[in-house]
Amino acid sequence: MKLTPRKSITLQDNNKIFSILLSVISLLIGSIFCGLNQVFPFFLFFNESNLFSSSLELLSLLLFSIFFLLNFLIYYIINEGICRLFYKKKENSFKFFKVFGMIFFPVDIYLIIRYFLKISNSLNFATIRILDNILMILFQLWSLWLLTFNLTVNKQLKIENSLIIALLIHYGGFSLFLLFSI
Repeated sequence: MKLTPRKSITLQDNNKIFSILLSVISLLIGSIFCGLNQVFPFFLFFNESNLFSSSLELLSLLLFSIFFLLNFLIYYIINEGICRLFYKKKENSFKFFKVFGMIFFPVDIYLIIRYFLKISNSLNFATIRILDNILMILFQLWSLWLLTFNLTVNKQLKIENSLIIALLIHYGGFSLFLLFSI
């Protein structure tokens, strides 16, 4: 619970603008470092992509950054859709959206760490790659907790229902991610 920015997610009157600013900054940082790492975002997963040659570096930076922002929107729409469809929670959609970017804060930290590992050529070592995967899992768990807390507070769901949504989407994303990587 100490890793949960409660005041920011609950959008209290005295820090609404601060919360929205944190959410936007989190999205911008994630977008920039997703481009710099040249990883394709899929919900809270990141897959290294070699689609572009080094001569198209600026284009790939821009495209992966845009993919990160599109990923954010799709992830929000899926979460909102499940809340509306299964739990009939149509209220507070905009409030939920305003702080939804904060759930990407932990994966932003992962992307920053990964970038420094990448530019130091440390990712070429097997043990560092294993560490990279472990870090991604740990930061995903933190993001899932923030998503669960956000759903509980802003969509007024029980913690169990919020956790079901978060894990259902994450498991579905993992299944699709695994299917596409085969």
